[in-house]
Amino acid sequence: MTEPASPVSGFDELVFSVFDIDRASAAMVDVGGWQRHPTAPLPRCQLTAWGLPEEATGSQALLVPPGGIRGRLRLVSFEGVPRELIRPSQRVWDSGGIFDIDLFTSDVRSRYRALQARHGWTGLGEPVDYVIGPFDVTQVVAVGPDGLMLALIEPRVKDGIDLPADGAFSRAFNSTQLVRDMDAALDFYCRRLGWRQVMRDEVVDVAEPGANVLGLPMPHAVTTRRRVAIVHPEGLNDGSVELMQIVDMTGEDHGARCVPPNVGLLALRFPVADARAEARRLADAGVDLARPLHRFDMHGMGEVLSFGLRSPDGAILEFYELLGQSASVAT
Repeated sequence: MTEPASPVSGFDELVFSVFDIDRASAAMVDVGGWQRHPTAPLPRCQLTAWGLPEEATGSQALLVPPGGIRGRLRLVSFEGVPRELIRPSQRVWDSGGIFDIDLFTSDVRSRYRALQARHGWTGLGEPVDYVIGPFDVTQVVAVGPDGLMLALIEPRVKDGIDLPADGAFSRAFNSTQLVRDMDAALDFYCRRLGWRQVMRDEVVDVAEPGANVLGLPMPHAVTTRRRVAIVHPEGLNDGSVELMQIVDMTGEDHGARCVPPNVGLLALRFPVADARAEARRLADAGVDLARPLHRFDMHGMGEVLSFGLRSPDGAILEFYELLGQSASVAT
């Protein structure tokens, strides 16, 4: 029996928990060409919905990519409660939580060098050129403060992709989750949530693209099996979730750490037309809500009705309906 398609769109916002908003936003503004909107307090109802105690406070700032508000990054910083990194070592063979976000740029190598020279970033490996399936790209996975991982991708064969000018970073169009069990992850997203599978592949007995994009050590980069899939509510590769299982290397699992107020990529947010109806649809499909419906002011967007889920590997998925007010961030 074919599962019904989800009425949800792809994610249009990532929540990034940080120790320091100024430090975490600097490179995205300076090198990436994104715009930072003013800092504001986190509303008490949002803190409560995230399960934080009364003594917790927080602030937030919105980072918006060139050309619109989709694929934005919301920086949140908590105070009054102890915090630790969600993924403290960022090894690609450690599962759990949200690993990275994917952005396009017209010049990977110069932008990566600027991240290094001006902001002290590192990477899992040097930028490399590779071809896999329909993709012919230059890519690097850049490592910034507070667990921010950016997969910077330059399409070497232009395929109608509208790249920002002067090497600026595009909106976030994809986000990777490192999973313990690919079959269980796909069951959750495709059967239970009703999402569509964009692609699925298993890489075996070949080096990873470019030999070290993911930082797998040789000779393991050749022999280690990597299962990869991309899923999306509507079957698109825009606002999609990439799932990756490193089969033959065992690390730590950080899924339980992907909760506020811990620091790192914290949540993906998906717009829905009717949050109550979507929550009811998922509940009827046997999906447990990790956070019930609640209202709060989403700074820069307006009042929303929202609820949250947890993936089998701990990633937070939040679904929100904008209530009677269009987005206030300039488009």
